[in-house]
Amino acid sequence: MKKNKLITVIIIMICMIGLSLALVKPIVKGINYGLDLKGGFEVLYLVESLEEGKSVSSSDLTSTYKAIRNRIDTLGVSEPEITIEGDKIRVKLPGVTDEETARTRLSTPAVLTFRNTESTLLMNASVLKSPGASLDYDKTSGKPVVALAIKDNDTFYRVTKEVSESTDQLITIWLDWEEGDAFTTETCGRGKTKCVSYATVEQAFSSNVVIRGNFSEAEAQELIDFINSGSLPTKLTEISTKTVDAAFGEGTLKTIAISGVITLAIIIVILVFFYRFSGLVSSTCLVFYVALVFLLFNLIDGVLTLTGIAALILGIGMAVDSSIITLEKIKEEISEGKSLRNSYKDGNKRSLISLIDANITTFLAAVVLFIFGESSVKGFATMLMLTIIVTMITMVFINRYLMNEIIASEVFDKKEKMLLGKAKKPKEIKYLKVSKYNIAAVLIIVLVGIVMILTKGMSLGIDFNGGSAVNIKSEETISLDVIDKKLEGYKVLEKSKTNEDEAYYKLNEVLNEEEIKGLRESFEEVGYKSNISVISNIVKRDLTKNAIKSLLIASIVILIYIAIRFTFNYGVSSLIAILSDVLVTISLFVVLRIEVNFVFVAAILTIIGYSINDTIIVFDLIRDKLKEEKKVNDEILENVVNSSIKSSLKRNILTSITTLSAIVILLLMNISSIKEFNLAVLFGLVAGTFSSLFIAPYVWLILEKRSIKHPKKEEKEEVQERLIKGINA
Repeated sequence: MKKNKLITVIIIMICMIGLSLALVKPIVKGINYGLDLKGGFEVLYLVESLEEGKSVSSSDLTSTYKAIRNRIDTLGVSEPEITIEGDKIRVKLPGVTDEETARTRLSTPAVLTFRNTESTLLMNASVLKSPGASLDYDKTSGKPVVALAIKDNDTFYRVTKEVSESTDQLITIWLDWEEGDAFTTETCGRGKTKCVSYATVEQAFSSNVVIRGNFSEAEAQELIDFINSGSLPTKLTEISTKTVDAAFGEGTLKTIAISGVITLAIIIVILVFFYRFSGLVSSTCLVFYVALVFLLFNLIDGVLTLTGIAALILGIGMAVDSSIITLEKIKEEISEGKSLRNSYKDGNKRSLISLIDANITTFLAAVVLFIFGESSVKGFATMLMLTIIVTMITMVFINRYLMNEIIASEVFDKKEKMLLGKAKKPKEIKYLKVSKYNIAAVLIIVLVGIVMILTKGMSLGIDFNGGSAVNIKSEETISLDVIDKKLEGYKVLEKSKTNEDEAYYKLNEVLNEEEIKGLRESFEEVGYKSNISVISNIVKRDLTKNAIKSLLIASIVILIYIAIRFTFNYGVSSLIAILSDVLVTISLFVVLRIEVNFVFVAAILTIIGYSINDTIIVFDLIRDKLKEEKKVNDEILENVVNSSIKSSLKRNILTSITTLSAIVILLLMNISSIKEFNLAVLFGLVAGTFSSLFIAPYVWLILEKRSIKHPKKEEKEEVQERLIKGINA
């Protein structure tokens, strides 16, 4: 029976919810959390050749990568991230609390050499097996020693023979010997010195060697780890660092989890309220969508960060949008008097192309972000691309399959309201008149922003300004006076109390390793936890260049895609609308003195993707309605644009509400780490909602009217051959 199809759908929906809930525990257990959610240490190294004046090669970078990987293995970090970024290597060590040991272990060159007492090089580590160092104990004293396994017996025998025949008969073992370092029996082998051991050689030998020093077992093991991991083939210069205390991550993660549950509940209520049973189907697919995103994210060993969570929230908004677009198209067909089956068929057909175009443009923006973004932004882009793929699987194909079975059951024939909610034609309003007010509002905001930039400048974060950022957190109310005293002697550019228990300071200087360590210890004395990020001028320059490049390339890619899929006028109109959204967002940041950092670039590209998504839906309607017109003039163009705005108005508003609800909840939860990102998205999405409805179509209308008034000149008629009787006639 046909009614059994509905029962089958309900069973499938229950199974989807059940499976989603069953996946919660393994998903949560399998998530790899980033530094901002777990705490830890991050450092960005500039990689330079050991030979002066020589540029670093790709093989040098690969060898350095492997050496760093070997050293991280000795730290016991479960989920490290090591990425090569041009001539730089970024290392993330989630969960690491001993920052000093991590720094030393990563950047120490660890070049082991054998020298005489005058520091002349006799042998290097090439004579040893790899890995050839192991822990042993002195048979006489019982103290830890380091045993070295010899590989090149001939060389070792020859060198030790020469030493045995020398005056002092001493051979020294150095770690990272430098010009000027001198041997003394008082310092060599005493604690953490470059000269780790020396020995008297009375006769030549080629057996294994033992390094005897005043080692503790931990120090001996550290030396073993250095030797076995191999020496660094390049010079590493620390140009950017970030430390996150675990206390920051735990609280943030809990807050975000609560925000996510609240957001999901709000979206489900909205869908069911406006779309009845169809809304319930979409809600089921949405819950399954979230579970599937996390499952796939875990399978690709993704690292979840705050920006990744922000991308997921925006992805949820776009997933909901995919469902709303289809449902609104179906309701539009029903309002025209068509049957439920025909409305569903035509609505699905009309919406599919819109969904594909909208998601592809957003995907392209995410790809650009992934290519040019730094580490945390790449995480954002990865999550955004994944959500788009999962959206097509769950909210398009699975959702449509379930709806198709529901329609086929014929249970809701003549009961369209129970299935889809009210289907009525929107009121006839001259929406184009609103465009002028919208454009005027945008111009005013942008002009005020320009004036503020010229007079006061932008509040640039350390990403674009260089320097150090210090976030301080406490379990009790924070005192800025206490922090001021701790930061005496440093150039404080900006300070603010983000919460009662949290504060932010921006310093106009690049802190070194010792200064960071000293500040952290100083804050701990008064019970404050601190996160300290450092950006050098090298990183600042690269981030600024990449930010501009990202925005330009994303804009060009979108323009080309829309020009191919639609026409050039559509592409230009879309870019003008996007530009207005970006300028409004930047202007509001300038006016409200909100800090601009590199995550702001991710927010801008998100806005671009979301805005173009909305705009394409309107343009798709315009294109469809124009196909129905036999002749086009100014009046018909205006009617088509007005009608298209009217048809997409509810969908744009509902989509914006569902997405903005997530952003607003995150802002209300006061998560300072992504506050600027959320504010940028909030401003951009509000601006984008209006620009997609009132700016892009208005600009397109102006351009299209010009095209009608100035059509392309018709090609000249082909010259006809003259007919002459008796010759060719």
